[in-house]
Order: sequence, then C-alpha cells, then structure tokens
Amino acid sequence: MLKKNILNFVQLNFYKSDSHPKTMTRYRQLHIYILLTLFSFFALNIYGQKANKNVKPKKGERSEFVADIQPDHIARKARPDRHPKELPMPNLFSKGGGRHVYGSTGLHGIDVSHYQGRIDWDQVARDPNAGYVYLKATEGANYTDDTYQRNFSECKRVGLKVGSYLFFRPNTSASVQFEQFRSVVNTRQQDLIPLIDAESMNGVSIATFQSRLLELCQLLEKEYGKAPLIYTGRNFYNKNIHGNAKLTSYKFFIAAYSMEEPQLYGDEDYLMWQYTAQGRVQGIRGDVDMSHFVGSHTLKEILY
Repeated sequence: MLKKNILNFVQLNFYKSDSHPKTMTRYRQLHIYILLTLFSFFALNIYGQKANKNVKPKKGERSEFVADIQPDHIARKARPDRHPKELPMPNLFSKGGGRHVYGSTGLHGIDVSHYQGRIDWDQVARDPNAGYVYLKATEGANYTDDTYQRNFSECKRVGLKVGSYLFFRPNTSASVQFEQFRSVVNTRQQDLIPLIDAESMNGVSIATFQSRLLELCQLLEKEYGKAPLIYTGRNFYNKNIHGNAKLTSYKFFIAAYSMEEPQLYGDEDYLMWQYTAQGRVQGIRGDVDMSHFVGSHTLKEILY
C-alpha cells in the first residue's frame, strides 16, 4: 500500500504537464531524494532482520530464536544411533524373510524406566510384543529408579519374564556402581541375567571405559552367577568395544533404529536387537523401547 501511494504521488506531481521547467526540476530533485530515502530505509530494515537472527545472545541472555528444550538426562537414558527421522513401526506379524524386522520370528520384548510412568502390567502381559521385560534399576553410583520396585513386583505378579539393568557411568568406580546395583536388585528373584547399559563415555578414554566395564562385568558375574548381557549402540560398539577380546566374549544386546538388522565390525554375533525407541505396547502410554532376538538366539540364553 505504501509503495502504491508513493507511485501515485510521483505520477500526480512529478509529471504535471502544466508545471514550469524550474518547478519540474525541483520536483524531480525532491522526489528522487524521497525515493532514495525510502529505498535506504527498507533495505536497512530487511538487512537488520536477517542479521539479528545470526546474533548470538550474551552470556545469561536467552535468544528468542533458540527453542528452550532441555532433555531430562535421568528420566530418559541416551538413545544410541538415533535415526534423524521418525521411523515407521515395523509390522511384527507380516510375512517376509531375510534380515528384516518384518516377519521376524524372534521373541519380542521391552525395556522400561520411570520415563514410562505408571504402567498397567495386566495389559502389558496380554500384549504379544512383551515376551520379556528389562527394568532400569540403578544408574551410576547413587541413583535408583523410583519405579523399579513396583514394576518388578508387578511383572512377577502377572507372570512376565523380568530382569534388571544398570546404566553404566564410566567416569565412576565400577565397584561403587556394582554396590549400588546389588543393594537394589535381589539375585534370587531375577528371571533374566543382569544387563549393563553401556552407551556413554562421560569424557574418559577408551582404555578407562573398557577397563571399568570389564571390571563391572566380572563383579556382576561373580555375584549373580551368570555373565551379564551388555546393551549398547551399533556405532558405539564398533568404535569403543570392538577389538577388546575380553569384552567381546560377553553376550551383546545391540541398538540400531533402522529397518535392517545391524552388522558389527568383523560380523561379530549378538543376541538381541533393539530396533525402535518409539514402540507401542498395551498398558504403556507413549513410546517404549522394543527389541527381539536375532538369528537362532532364544530367550533361554538370558534366563537364569
């Protein structure tokens, strides 16, 4: 509208046929000056808007262009090899073959923590995708999941095969993390062997990570009478675990959110594949991690 008004003004005044030549010159000078001033104003305004988007806020100042989203690092464990886009949920019961989750004959199960909130375990027990359950028990040196005890009792009540896992923090003593886990998890009530969730370096070297993870495995094996299962991401395994013969002798549970079963360096074997963090199971509101056994591996390999 402003541009239209300017043009009308110019047409009515700048090109007046009855104007005196000197008056015409003054009109031209005045109008050119006005047009240049308006053009400069619009150009500077547009440039300023673009420049503001790239200005970083000062320390302590919040930028209006940055979303205020802070992940809850305790409520939800880190997701290894997270796919940049949401993947469609596989059809677990369709026919198919090959190394695809479609048509997989392996038993499917879930792992949960207090991130899932209050769970209706009677409904979960009726879902065919919950053939086994791993519950988060502890994390690091002093954290206990506040839903663990209830979830464990409920799983036992409804007859689900249940086990417990700890989230491993390699920047903390392995023995301290083991004691935290042992203080919470009753060895004689477990259906499944203990699980170590190892997916974070926490700033330590690979050598420190490997030595503390190995120490934790040995402590758990001695206490629980069974070698633990190790959960990690495909990329994390290939970068930080592959090549350590003592660690790779343990059983692995691999996470990779894709439609194809992941491959490890050296085509090394693993028991289970967590194929999504966006699963749906009866009795659980929202997303849940889902996995299944691969190849010829079965539930009996992780049972006590």
